[in-house]
Amino acid sequence: MKNIILLAIAILLLSGCSFKTPDNSWQLKSSSAFESYKKNFLYGYDRLASNDLQSAVAHAKMGADFTTLARVYLGACALNISVGIQDECKNYKALSNLVEDQKLNAYHAFITSSLETKQIQHLPAIYQKFALSILKSDQKSANEELIKMDTITSQLLSAAIIKEKLSKTTIQSIIKSASFYGYKRAVIYWLKILKDRTTDTDEKKIINKKLSVLESV
Repeated sequence: MKNIILLAIAILLLSGCSFKTPDNSWQLKSSSAFESYKKNFLYGYDRLASNDLQSAVAHAKMGADFTTLARVYLGACALNISVGIQDECKNYKALSNLVEDQKLNAYHAFITSSLETKQIQHLPAIYQKFALSILKSDQKSANEELIKMDTITSQLLSAAIIKEKLSKTTIQSIIKSASFYGYKRAVIYWLKILKDRTTDTDEKKIINKKLSVLESV
């Protein structure tokens, strides 16, 4: 029995590193809280989303490296833009002079429609072809590249950036994808865009009925 106990203690000592809290746990917690915020925001769970965002910001402020905090602020701004909420990214811009990050600068330029060709290489790969299509004023290619994106949040953001140039088919595809994930806030926003685009009276009535049901919950 004594030998078994000693063996157990030895195993615990040898594997002690697996119980150690990561040194950058504040960054991990901030990232986790923001991921939760993103989902609750798009679900339309405002109270939960607000708590998540506060947690993400609080954890990000625990370190002197402001890159994590800048990412949180910029991500929150992007989410607002993706569902038609006007946002000038004031929190990010107030912090940007403390952060030297070409990727964040390029992303900010992208979501605020001020991107330059030289910045495309600093964007996440998922946006690069889409961004190039925009700068070339190639609407057909932009719509096609948007649909190819395999991340719904990337689709929602990209669609919002060029909403005036989206085809009706693309809008319907976005609504279908947002519906699949249960992102009610996004569904409502894009249904309203679709309603404004259609001239069919019967289709407008159907969309209004859908909106009435979704907005009453």
